[in-house]
Amino acid sequence: MRLCIIGSGVVGVVIARAALHLGHEVVMLEAGPRVPMRNWRRWLDFVTTGVRPYHSCEDTQGDANQLPGADPAFDHFLLKGSRLMAVGGSTLHWSGWTPRLHPEDFELKSRTGKGLDWPFGYRELEPYYGQAEQLLNVTGPLTPSPGHPTPWRSTPYKWNSPPYPVETEPGRRALASLGITYDHVPMSRRGESGEGVGGACMTFGTCRYCPMGARFDPTLLLPTLEAHPGFRLLAESPALALQMQAGKATGVVHKTPDGGTATVNADAFVVASGALETPKLLWRSGFDAQRLPALGRYLTTHPMLKLEGRLEGPPRAGFTGREVPMPAFFSRHFDTPEHQAAGKMLFSEYPEELDLQAWAAQGLRPEYLGSFAREPRFNLHGFIEEFPHPDNRILPGDGAGARQVAVSYAAREGFRERWQWMTDTLMEVMKRTGCREQDVVVSRVIRRADHSVGTVRFGPDPDTGVVDGRHLLHGTRNVFAVTNGNFPNNGSVNPTLTLTALTLRFADQVLPTLTP
Repeated sequence: MRLCIIGSGVVGVVIARAALHLGHEVVMLEAGPRVPMRNWRRWLDFVTTGVRPYHSCEDTQGDANQLPGADPAFDHFLLKGSRLMAVGGSTLHWSGWTPRLHPEDFELKSRTGKGLDWPFGYRELEPYYGQAEQLLNVTGPLTPSPGHPTPWRSTPYKWNSPPYPVETEPGRRALASLGITYDHVPMSRRGESGEGVGGACMTFGTCRYCPMGARFDPTLLLPTLEAHPGFRLLAESPALALQMQAGKATGVVHKTPDGGTATVNADAFVVASGALETPKLLWRSGFDAQRLPALGRYLTTHPMLKLEGRLEGPPRAGFTGREVPMPAFFSRHFDTPEHQAAGKMLFSEYPEELDLQAWAAQGLRPEYLGSFAREPRFNLHGFIEEFPHPDNRILPGDGAGARQVAVSYAAREGFRERWQWMTDTLMEVMKRTGCREQDVVVSRVIRRADHSVGTVRFGPDPDTGVVDGRHLLHGTRNVFAVTNGNFPNNGSVNPTLTLTALTLRFADQVLPTLTP
């Protein structure tokens, strides 16, 4: 059987690996180019200039919201810096955070009356969460912090979390005084081991472009895939439209690097193009509002809040330095069933990175490095849950294969009040940490496309969803969509681990059933 996969991110490479193991032929289409990864020359350029090797593959579009009368303070929907169109997809530049959803997150409708339940629960996905953590080289706490909300697990992390940095001590003392629990952040940071792919984390703190491959990205698996005679990857070949006949796709038309077009014929197709691009491709393939009313709708993300402050003194007597800027603790204290109806909240300590470009712009003066090393600073980043609404949606565009995205988005009832509660809660943590309130810089609502879900969501029928529990597109026989767009909701956590677990479930339960 020949399988065509549209997208080369973590979904694409995991499904390709499984399909090749089953003896299938795989053709993979990727809209973007190849980017050199784990390249020390490129890493040095990044450190000294701030320009990432994949910079040209990032979105440059700002606010994509086209809703008339949208409030720019609450309703904006930013794309800039959110996605990557390149071989490896957006996981080339992810932070590597890998928390699991909680069991109640799969039952949003049943528990709160909002949104839609998933077609399966946490218990079914749990084994695949464990496999995903192994694949993504996740380091996490082998012994969960007592009292901290942590989803149950059947297998331990491969590597234990490193000790908390000294810089986190004031924040952790503040949380203890407020009765707020916390734990180590589970992250894609490979430990010392000869297993799997990638090198061990050296804690350089330049995780957006890791020179060792300690933070997983899909290109780590590509050499093995491309060595297989049944695998072919076509880069710089954006898919334009599926060719459909009586509910069955026979081919996909794509652009070629030289500006022409070509067609890939296959027996089955997996669209793995993310929550924003997948609806656009399906619209161009004839799946209009009559055939799939939910397509492109229920666009949901979780806005971020940043608070940045300075401590009145060093975190510990005699400590005068700075440590490698890697997030160390996070709190899911407000990520519980009791908070689900109003909107969950997750937050973390987020250390400030040394800005070598600013230092160079100032003429390499030693004062900047000295002040950065001595000044005790403390930052918090938080995510808050938003709920799916059918009128929050992607708008169909005219440009086939274009990267531009237009959305219609509005913050819904109760969001502003919940946002203020989140701001007040994190400000109290900042003050207890030792930051003066008047010196704390508080961001506005930061709503970016990074963690978008819902646009291709699971649903029992075309009126409520776009795919069934097997990821099969409603009304088709051989078109599957595997994307974070399948999530009916996303709680307040980063989606990549759950997406990887979904992909492993698809590879295990669905892929073996496919026939020519």
